Amino acid sequence: MRRFPLSSVASIAVACCLVAEPAAALTVAAEGSTPLRLALSSSAIPSERTAAEELSSYLERVTAASFPIVSESRVEGGNPAIWIGPTAMSRRLGIDEKRLGPEEWRIRTDGEHLVLVGGRPRGTLYAVYRFLEDFVGVRWWTPFEETVPRRLDLSLGEIDVGGQPAFVYRDIHGVRGPHVFHARNRANGHYSFLSTAYGGNEGYGPPYHVHTFFQYVPPDEHFESHPEFYSEIEGVRSAERSQLCLTNDALLDVVEAQLRRHIEASRREAEREHAVPPRLFDFSHNDWGRPCTCTPCTELVEREGGQAGPHVRFINRLAGRIAEDYPDVYLDTLAYTHTFRPPRGLHLAPNVVLRLAALQYRDYAKPVTHPANREYREAIDGWREKTDHLRIWDYTVTFGRRANNLPFPNLPVVAADFRYYLDHGVEGLFVQHDHPILSDMRDLKLWIVFKLAEDPTRDLEELVRDFTDGFYGPAAETIREYLTLLERAAERKPASLRFYMDYEQYRYLKPQLIRRSQALFDLAERQVENDAVLLRRLRHARLSLDRATLLRWDRELARTGRSSEKHGRAIDPSVVAERYRETAFEQIRLRIHPSRRDHHQKRVKREIEKLLRRTLEIPPGNPTLLEGP
Repeated sequence: MRRFPLSSVASIAVACCLVAEPAAALTVAAEGSTPLRLALSSSAIPSERTAAEELSSYLERVTAASFPIVSESRVEGGNPAIWIGPTAMSRRLGIDEKRLGPEEWRIRTDGEHLVLVGGRPRGTLYAVYRFLEDFVGVRWWTPFEETVPRRLDLSLGEIDVGGQPAFVYRDIHGVRGPHVFHARNRANGHYSFLSTAYGGNEGYGPPYHVHTFFQYVPPDEHFESHPEFYSEIEGVRSAERSQLCLTNDALLDVVEAQLRRHIEASRREAEREHAVPPRLFDFSHNDWGRPCTCTPCTELVEREGGQAGPHVRFINRLAGRIAEDYPDVYLDTLAYTHTFRPPRGLHLAPNVVLRLAALQYRDYAKPVTHPANREYREAIDGWREKTDHLRIWDYTVTFGRRANNLPFPNLPVVAADFRYYLDHGVEGLFVQHDHPILSDMRDLKLWIVFKLAEDPTRDLEELVRDFTDGFYGPAAETIREYLTLLERAAERKPASLRFYMDYEQYRYLKPQLIRRSQALFDLAERQVENDAVLLRRLRHARLSLDRATLLRWDRELARTGRSSEKHGRAIDPSVVAERYRETAFEQIRLRIHPSRRDHHQKRVKREIEKLLRRTLEIPPGNPTLLEGP
């Protein structure tokens, strides 16, 4: 049975391969004109045509030159060109596209020629995007904002580089805006929603990508006639926030029939859309507890050491039934909540993908290698021995009462964890990100998560510098100072941040830190006060700090005193609240669909009013001023 291809190495970083200008091998443009045409493979697939269009558009914006797209057959003799996709030129250079992985890419110069080629369906597209990033300087910061440099003169040194993403599946959940952002930053998962024109995605077939027990066997259709399909709880069958009875043979027949209907329906839909049909189909337990405790299920739980026993046995039997008719289909399931720990003896079938989700089993303020995360680390090692396809459902979101969207220096944890996953046989990542507007340093963190999902070996400090320099301009160094201040505070006062917590657990968010952080953002805003775009970006980055200022307001923050240059001017919490409201509403208008804007605005307004009422009632003295010592 063919498996998902596994990447053995991460993408090769190519910026270091640039050579000195005197050794330039190829002039792309000079004084706004170019001798080059874009020679597109004569057998180009849709994503390769998109690659050519993207390259032509961005090179024209950079150099002011026109880059027409022509078939490779129209480029005569040795005329200089940029060759896109599997062409006669790429084959002449010994690059056999059939030997390249589906996302593997190559960039190579040869005299007056530039070759951008990769495997199908996304390799050539990635070659173009890597070229534009690493050699031209284009950046796609968010789905809404990019940097396109102006370079009327553009030449290249000798290049011969290539690579492929480190994980075969890379899905970032919670991104709003144009889906092309995922392609440009090399994400390919379900929530990229990429069309065939962008190489498609590794999407899930119906009914859904997770928590599908009751979608396969809806209680309102089956419980009355077959209560034995559902959990037995204290001797009584129940469909009320329960699971399925996974040792029931008749249930297996019902699920198999429904799965086959979903597979066939998805193939008909793909044929109508001229798309590739999905290969992944989820069968995983509901997002709550109450597993079955009938005698057969209990016996299997005891024999396998946990609830994963009945789950793995059932999914294996289901996978075996469809393997012959659908050899390219993979069933996907969860190791999550009560199925978190691997079974003692059972192994997953080769056509089953296992997603491990730690949720309440880890401390998100610490990397997986930390002693506090021993249980999670053991689960990774245990499941790796049980499956050929281990993936991680990871979280950059925090949960809890008033505990989400606060300043949280978790990028070093994310970077360390992604490297750990790569080194320990994980083949895919699903990353659940935070609130689309209010989450802490959202734009910076989201961009870096995309970059590390492609290549976890990249240097975090360099990535942060790249983003801050490009996105915050003159305020970049001040923002990096804020990030360092936050990290050092968290090191001095370590927090244990687990599933569902309250804001008091952010032990490092002390009054002095809040005052100094607000002073740094005041400075940053002064540094960009004449640039409306940079000021808007900084205000958005400040949102989580403003929220924390109001949420953590106490007597110490409320006291008055002499302002200082180091700690900034006194700050009225009503001014903080108004800035919070204006910034959130502005970002909602920019990023949220009109049908959902009113909902988001009302939510922000309710929270601000609640926080302000609490803040302004704090005695003694004047509670409206926040200042440094």
